[in-house]
Amino acid sequence: MSPNSSKDRSSQIGPTPEVVKTTKIESKNAVKDTVPVVSEAEVDGTSIAREKQEASYVGWKQVGGWEEKDELTPEDLLVDLSKDTYVGNLLPEKLYGDWYHDVAILTIGALGSFALGYFKFSLTSVLIVILATGVLYRSSSKKYRERLRDLAQKEQTVEKISDDYESIEWLNTFLDKYWPIIEPSVSQQVVDGTNTALSKIEAIPKFIKAIWLDQFTLGVKPPRIDTIKTFQNTKSDIVVMDLCLSFTPHDMSDLDGKQSRNYVNSNIVLKAKMFGVDLPVSVSDLSFRVFTRLRFQLMTTLPLVETMNIQLLETPEIDFIGRLLGNSIFNWEILAIPGLMRLIQKMTLKYLSPVLLPPFSLQLNIPQLLSKTGLPIGVLEIKVKGAYGLRKLTDIIDKTVDPYLTFELSDKIVGTTKVVKNSINPTWDESVYILLQSFTDPLTITVYDKSETLKDKKMGVIVFNLNKLHANHYQKDEKAHFLRNSKPVGRLAFDLRFYPTIEAKKLINGDEEPLPDLNTGITKIVINEIKGLNEPSDKESVFAELYVNAQLVMTTKKKKRTADINWDSCYYSVITDRRKAICRFVIKNQSGKVISSSVQPLNDLIDRTEVDKEWIPLKDGKGELKITTYWRPVAIDLGLKTVGYTTPIGMLRVFINKAENLRNPDSLGKISPYAKVSVNGITKGRTNQKIETLSPIWNQAIYVSVTSPLQRVSIDCLGTDTNGDVLPLGSFNIQTQNVFHKDNDDKYIDFIDNTPRTGNLVGKKGVKGIVTYYLSFYPIVPVLSLEEAREVDDINEKKDKLEKEKISLDDKTTSREEKERIKKEEAMITEKYDMYSYKMKLDLDELLQYNAGVLGVTVLGGELPQPGLYVQTFFDSCGYATITSAKNAIRTIKTGWSGDFMIKELEWSVTTFRVTKVKDANKAEDFVCEVNIPTLELVKNCYYKPSVLNLIDKKSAKLLVQVSWFPISASELPQSDLITNSGNLKITAKNAENLTGINRNGYSDPYLEFFLNEMNTSAVFKTTVQKKTLNPSWNESKTIEISNRVNDYLTINVMDYESTNSNRCIGKAVVPLSTIEPEEDADLDVALVGPKGEDGGLLHLKFEFEPHYTSNVVKREAKFGNFATKGLGTGIKAGSTVFALGTNVVSTGFGTIDKVRLGVFGGGKGRKHTEDEEPKEKQ
Repeated sequence: MSPNSSKDRSSQIGPTPEVVKTTKIESKNAVKDTVPVVSEAEVDGTSIAREKQEASYVGWKQVGGWEEKDELTPEDLLVDLSKDTYVGNLLPEKLYGDWYHDVAILTIGALGSFALGYFKFSLTSVLIVILATGVLYRSSSKKYRERLRDLAQKEQTVEKISDDYESIEWLNTFLDKYWPIIEPSVSQQVVDGTNTALSKIEAIPKFIKAIWLDQFTLGVKPPRIDTIKTFQNTKSDIVVMDLCLSFTPHDMSDLDGKQSRNYVNSNIVLKAKMFGVDLPVSVSDLSFRVFTRLRFQLMTTLPLVETMNIQLLETPEIDFIGRLLGNSIFNWEILAIPGLMRLIQKMTLKYLSPVLLPPFSLQLNIPQLLSKTGLPIGVLEIKVKGAYGLRKLTDIIDKTVDPYLTFELSDKIVGTTKVVKNSINPTWDESVYILLQSFTDPLTITVYDKSETLKDKKMGVIVFNLNKLHANHYQKDEKAHFLRNSKPVGRLAFDLRFYPTIEAKKLINGDEEPLPDLNTGITKIVINEIKGLNEPSDKESVFAELYVNAQLVMTTKKKKRTADINWDSCYYSVITDRRKAICRFVIKNQSGKVISSSVQPLNDLIDRTEVDKEWIPLKDGKGELKITTYWRPVAIDLGLKTVGYTTPIGMLRVFINKAENLRNPDSLGKISPYAKVSVNGITKGRTNQKIETLSPIWNQAIYVSVTSPLQRVSIDCLGTDTNGDVLPLGSFNIQTQNVFHKDNDDKYIDFIDNTPRTGNLVGKKGVKGIVTYYLSFYPIVPVLSLEEAREVDDINEKKDKLEKEKISLDDKTTSREEKERIKKEEAMITEKYDMYSYKMKLDLDELLQYNAGVLGVTVLGGELPQPGLYVQTFFDSCGYATITSAKNAIRTIKTGWSGDFMIKELEWSVTTFRVTKVKDANKAEDFVCEVNIPTLELVKNCYYKPSVLNLIDKKSAKLLVQVSWFPISASELPQSDLITNSGNLKITAKNAENLTGINRNGYSDPYLEFFLNEMNTSAVFKTTVQKKTLNPSWNESKTIEISNRVNDYLTINVMDYESTNSNRCIGKAVVPLSTIEPEEDADLDVALVGPKGEDGGLLHLKFEFEPHYTSNVVKREAKFGNFATKGLGTGIKAGSTVFALGTNVVSTGFGTIDKVRLGVFGGGKGRKHTEDEEPKEKQ
């Protein structure tokens, strides 16, 4: 059945696997009846409408007219072998079946026919000879083919003399079997993608109204891998192999009769609609054969392959038949033009040679491709020192040599140096940062002589191979000769250092490790489209300009002004200080008049993409601009800039109340859950762990800093199973749209919401679990940081200098370039002023008047006792580290880090720096060394300049630390966040009255049990037993540690002691600890409730609460089947001696501090420890 049959294609498709059923199948007539999709393309500044057409036939079934009756059966594959011949059963084996038998049969048949004709026999006798000859030849041919099959089977069975090449028949067999199934879907995807792209290509002449693939199939025969060879003598992490790939869908030599009937060759028909006529171009009998070499660089983490290099060992052999006007009677074969095929081969060699042919190769970075961002693989730093012995050009006109360097990758200039005046031994001493896409492209360094009047003259070239940077990222003291006419004309000294792009690593459990929060990296800014431009005009085109830090870096193409304009223009850049990067988008018409604009910090653009809020409102409400921004950190060694702290706009308080109905992935018991809060995927804080429960109650507040209202804040719930493994239980994003508000002065205001919010935990297995939480926001006082204050001073100096320069300039004599430079400097100064105009400049004494604020901590360097350690920073009552470094591979800390914490009470706050072997070790667990410092003293001594902290214990370490202090604009903070929320509670059980008597004698043997919160834990205090009384007197005391006075409560049980049976409860009471005031004796008369709700008597208690910071964590022990706990952390007591400074801790000379203060509200009191024990009878 031909492709032009009117029969519905859907009726031709037999029962096939699901992958074929999903293939789009339409009749030719149905395609013509569909409404074409119109897309816009622009040529010469004007937009044209081009129809997106649908293909008529896609895949081998539609193109070949396959019917269900044509389906091959297993018997069809044996049809040529299963039928015997009559002659084959009569003749001996040696009389037929070889090539010379066939020759003899044909010779006898020819001579016999000649003899019959010569002796004038009738034609009937000749037909008898032909019939006999045909029967003999058929039997002989079948026997010959059988022998060939036997020989092929022997070749596959017999052990071969080994050569370098191997076969990969298992893959070829797989393709042979499944290619007919997957080919229609592959063809459909190719057609859809190609037709969409063709409808948008702007280079197509506008008289072509539509262009599309009308028919497409690759045929029923799949591509094959003919040979493959793997090299043995390579490094353990490198795999190199050669293979031969062939595709010959027109070869029918291995097909039988019925297979030939189902055969469909490759066929591609491209149609173009022009001047009202559809003009087809067909390509058929496509075949190629290519020898290629693949090189894989392996790595230990997913996706296991870091890079793949592809190299063609020789020019590919390509053949096809191309016909203008398709298969019509007027078709014209394109390759019939003399010399065209030769031209195609030469052009293929010309353009493939510098990309794929030896010694060049195409390098693919697999993690980069999987990230789908299209960002370069890293940043190359070229530290240019100087050149020596540069030789002048013989035909040079200028008397002096003013050299400068350019750096090229793939024939594009990616960097330049400054010009050194009048020197053949120039010294640059500058670093140039360029983006690197692969290591295979050589770096071309060209030295030019700057000319004021004529064009710059090339003096010499260096072509440097970057491949060795892959193994060793730092190439120091490189020296290379400039060549001119293959002769050395000078020498260049330089250093190379490669900084790889940091991609998120996939962990074994499938989660992604969060990216480090660095200040340096690579960004990709995409100006996608604009909508809502008012006052449209058909005669006007518009374009967009992108300025980064007042420098014009990209201009889009001009587009006809419509309601929606699409550009999709990309800009890549190395960012050396993300905090200060300001992007300005300017929309202009074709005459250069500004229509509208928008100024956005780079951090905000990144946050917008993170939360899918890419539409930016333009100035004065003149439309919206869609900007997509990608960011990947790169650890460029720039000192403070690499780990610079970003000033937040405030602190978001996330009070996590509880979770309910959590998933339990632990098959041996119950999970022990905890929750953490993350900002843009980076963990900022976590709750304590609740042991073996699926409905934990945390009641913990976690403060996280936010640098813009667009950041993604999420809550993740995790749990530790019986084996000690941490398993994810689900997560969700916090909705913060209604949290950030500004006043009339454009300043953020605090937001306190006492309404509970809930979020559903979403995991890999669906939705399971609900978390209840509360949100509040406390903005910081808008003050300049120390770095910003210094920058403002520099801006003022530059402004004054620029004003003086403008006054001294003469408009008539000033060059255009000079005026442009002054204009750019003014724009940059204006942008900087806009950034800092709303902030106040306060000195340290003024900042310390605020008792609450955000403490930014930056560790710039240090020395550790051994490699493989982590540095943690704890604050106040936090049992888990707020800031944790990455694992330090060496003793010296070269790449620092930063973080922050919300200090609620600066006068009582304590900061702990600790070195540990375990990344997530809590405060109660073992450490290598540490130091505890009052936060107030830390701010005073590390604010204006970095200071060295000495950490001591069994071993010692040093850290170079600098801090920032940003006051919080809050009149009052929740009581549960202050130091008065934790401390030592002394419980005194005085006596009781009118207890219930349940013994036969009318009395009871009472004693008291005190539980903290629920009764499912052991009692924190038990009194002795009072015999035979309803009015017992104990006068016993015990001191316990409280971590959450505002939310905790005491559950009290009055028990009757039984020496033989179980003890019985005769009364209960609950005492909220929030009723107990700090540093005051509280005498409480607590009414008891009997077992049946009746009056159970009166209990007289006394409480004393002494506040101090507690960590409320325990040391973990690894025990199978039991999460053991011991070693309760004691915390740091407010009012006690925290640390003596001056000699051991800070090398910059802190003053000695004997004590911070004697107590929070007066004199401090010691703790009394009482062991838990069974109740004893009081004699």
